[in-house]
Amino acid sequence: MSQEDVIIEAAQLITVGDYMGAMNVFDQYIAANRDDPAGYHGWAEAALFDIQENGNLDEKGNDRINEGQIAAYFRKAAGLAPDNADYNAAYANALVEFDRIPMAVRQLHKLVEIGKASDEVDVSFHLYEAARGLIDAIDLKTNFDRSAPIAREYIKEAVTFALLGLGFSSVEEAVEYLAFEE
Repeated sequence: MSQEDVIIEAAQLITVGDYMGAMNVFDQYIAANRDDPAGYHGWAEAALFDIQENGNLDEKGNDRINEGQIAAYFRKAAGLAPDNADYNAAYANALVEFDRIPMAVRQLHKLVEIGKASDEVDVSFHLYEAARGLIDAIDLKTNFDRSAPIAREYIKEAVTFALLGLGFSSVEEAVEYLAFEE
């Protein structure tokens, strides 16, 4: 089955809420195509959709889907396609989702570098969305206490990503506009 066929079949399953079915389709694709990042990325996306819709705890309080496996598959896809902004952004967002803020920030710095390396790759949307998620995660982790050490450490990073996501080339450029007097 071609990559396109797999993605279409999995997308149809996702559309009807059969995330586990989509994950099974991607499992089969991965088994036959170990070096194709699309299978790993698709599996991890389907797993995240399932968790977001159905939660991740079973009746005994255990994880239904291993979050480490999801992160590993996003990492694998990003590693197989290191210049792919979508795969790298998805990995960073999963790290934020799983409360791995320091790792997410490192991954977002890689995303910035991907954007700098190519005029044809626009990472601004990814950075802006990631910044919002990062701030939300920090607020939840600190009970909205931005004086907490982790907040003080990573809010600056999140604001930097947001400014880059708004299309500024640097924080300094954004500050110039803030300081501009008419």
